Amino acid sequence: MLAIIGADGNVTVYDSNGRNPIRLTTDAIPGQHVYQWPTWASDGRLAFFGASSDLADPYTLRVFVVDQVTPTAVVQTAYSSRDEIFTYAYWSPGDCGSSSASANTNTCRDLALLYTPPDQSGLGLRLIRDKQGTFTDRVVGQASPFYYSFAPDGQHMLWFQDSDALRIYDVAADKVSSTLADQPGKFQAPMWSPVDSRLLFGTVSSTPDKTDVVLADGADRHVLIHAADSPISFAWSPDAKAVASVAGYAEVNVTDVQSGKTIATGSHGDVVAHYWSPQSDRVAYLVVNRDTPGTQARLRSNGHTPAEQATGGLTWYVLDVKSGSDQALVTFSPSRDMVYMLNFFDQFARSHSVWSPDGRYLTYGSTDTLGKPAVMIVDTRSATVSPIKVAAGSIGVWSWQ
Repeated sequence: MLAIIGADGNVTVYDSNGRNPIRLTTDAIPGQHVYQWPTWASDGRLAFFGASSDLADPYTLRVFVVDQVTPTAVVQTAYSSRDEIFTYAYWSPGDCGSSSASANTNTCRDLALLYTPPDQSGLGLRLIRDKQGTFTDRVVGQASPFYYSFAPDGQHMLWFQDSDALRIYDVAADKVSSTLADQPGKFQAPMWSPVDSRLLFGTVSSTPDKTDVVLADGADRHVLIHAADSPISFAWSPDAKAVASVAGYAEVNVTDVQSGKTIATGSHGDVVAHYWSPQSDRVAYLVVNRDTPGTQARLRSNGHTPAEQATGGLTWYVLDVKSGSDQALVTFSPSRDMVYMLNFFDQFARSHSVWSPDGRYLTYGSTDTLGKPAVMIVDTRSATVSPIKVAAGSIGVWSWQ
């Protein structure tokens, strides 16, 4: 299922072919009553977020949850605030009370909500627990910046706080159980293995101005990628047998975890984002198409992010890990929400899927020559088939199943 924020600001869910819409909201008013960032849990529940200046019921942040998306789905309010601002959200992959990652019993899930507090003193992290439609919440941490990754069973989180501390948070005990002695390098989002207790993060390299990508297994440390250019982004494959990485916006490299060897590389220019397919067999990545060198220099001097430098658009490529071949799919100008997601893609990739669950389609938010946004899907199995416009809108997110 594909959840979309439409051009009218409402949340609509489509089926796997981009058809049969289920409208979850109908009351959005651009600039007054807005919804944003649909976020799926692995068990099928959906969260999205809103703000409203309606004098009868004003709020700057409200969390809405749908247990299962059906034509008769009930939208519940899980949390509301008159002075906090939404930043990001990420569902735990495991049931609240289970030590097994496969226990998707649809009874209890934690939603990790990152928000800006009223005094704007960094970012706060709030855990909202959905237990059979009953919601509780608690603030568990504060930092700026603040990146995090859940353990596969949802019982712990790996935090990267203030760009200088890596910590393990115990969800049940509601406390930081340990602070890692490692000195963080230049990266954004760490990642817990999707299948076991191993951790992936960047540390300061012995080579000046470089970052090592380290695989931590308990007290053991293994440098998987040595002396990478900064910044570096990385992600486990869903089966945790390989790691995809991009150093300094250069090519995509796929590293076999067991051997430490590079097994596939995709290189067509400056890479701004990369995403594993659900089947761990391919990596989709986006390349910036810039105009002249003079334009590049002007954009860099103005402090634009790589995605915002894409004055010639972005191009989707898909790298086949086994064969090493890659192909171009489509070039587009990103929507505003797409740019936001790409600027923090390594965190969003943990929680928001651009791949359909069967590994066939990619979704993206585009803008046409008139500035009108649309949510598109493109068939990665057929480079000759034109992208499909699902709806006018800013962003789309696939469900995990």
